[in-house]
Amino acid sequence: MSSIHAALVRLNVAPKKIGFWEVQLENAIKRAEFLDDFDAEQVSKEKQVTRSELSNFERAVRAGTRASILQKRFASLSNPTIDILNSQIAMTKKEHANFADLSLDVLAERNVLHEALKRSKACLNNKRGAEHSAGTHELVFSLTAIYKQITEKEPTLSSGAATLPEDYKTPFEDLLLAALKHADVQAIAGNPITLSGARDLFRRTFSRKSYHKHMTR
Repeated sequence: MSSIHAALVRLNVAPKKIGFWEVQLENAIKRAEFLDDFDAEQVSKEKQVTRSELSNFERAVRAGTRASILQKRFASLSNPTIDILNSQIAMTKKEHANFADLSLDVLAERNVLHEALKRSKACLNNKRGAEHSAGTHELVFSLTAIYKQITEKEPTLSSGAATLPEDYKTPFEDLLLAALKHADVQAIAGNPITLSGARDLFRRTFSRKSYHKHMTR
């Protein structure tokens, strides 16, 4: 039994549903790999196209363009632009959502799109340093969203209390670490990812105190 399969069993996923969630996790890993490939130097031309598309689309949103026109413009964007924008819409809404889920006649939803566009442009302009890639952070977010869909609960991290075994993992940490290892995510220093490293990565991905102040149990 694979570690991902075992983590899903621990989440009490029905046997007939495990295959479905394994596919969703595999798709999340592939999407993260795509974002990392997109961030590589050899695709700088595609990044220039995406940067231009995002800027033009953002101007249309700010100008108050009708929802039906924005939907047509979105459909005409290149696939890399659509993927990046959809990932940032999900990050902005803090749920598994994309452009098709937005009700653009509602001001709050239009503001979500505007914020996602700004985040997408910032992601393109981000320079790599001693940190995990944008794709890795996107994977952590996707894993969190999938966990919430399966359990209808917020993810929790182990507090590391003395009464617990040193290697104890919450059900969410079990899924997180299994998927990160399956995706061959490494620690910043280049070593294999550990439970402690996975926890740190999760905290960096969701660095806003308002989101994770109740995460630790």
